Amino acid sequence: QSVLKSKLNIYDNILYARNCIIKEINSQISNNFLDANHLQGADKSKYRLGLFYKNELVTTITFGKSRFDKNYEWEIYRICSKLNTKVIGGISKLLKYFIQLKNPKSVVTYADRRFSIGHVYQTIGFNFVKNTSPNYFYTKGYDLYSRHQFQKHKLKKILKEYDENLTEWQNMQLNGYDRVWDCGHIKYQLIF
Repeated sequence: QSVLKSKLNIYDNILYARNCIIKEINSQISNNFLDANHLQGADKSKYRLGLFYKNELVTTITFGKSRFDKNYEWEIYRICSKLNTKVIGGISKLLKYFIQLKNPKSVVTYADRRFSIGHVYQTIGFNFVKNTSPNYFYTKGYDLYSRHQFQKHKLKKILKEYDENLTEWQNMQLNGYDRVWDCGHIKYQLIF
């Protein structure tokens, strides 16, 4: 509901980054916030910043080594504000802090085309690189799983039934899973 409301520019709270302070946060604080406020939930980031308004975490940005393209030094894993909250200038403030502190050579990030066209990245100075191809997730019941959890070399240890002569997809079907395809991502970069 919060995502839909934000697309309609409807927020319960509108804050200004100039009234907030930046703090480095640990993985527990970050992951609790992401689980409560981000569609993808927690991550395995190495570096996390939080924006606090009156001692309450209202926005976070997380970074790690580039996972999909080793030509980049850093990747933004998550950007997230509290549900139903808009923090004007928040992401820009957090990114500037990161740049001053880490002096990166390059940063890459991806916008999920199911939910975004990446406007926030363009606003804070990132350049469009390309649209990626659609990808898939696995489902079982109402649960959604990343395909990375079920790469073929991992299946023997994970699935109840496994046949090495079958493909990843065939083994997943054998165990009651289905696939759902997304719309791909938009890749953005910052080069210094």
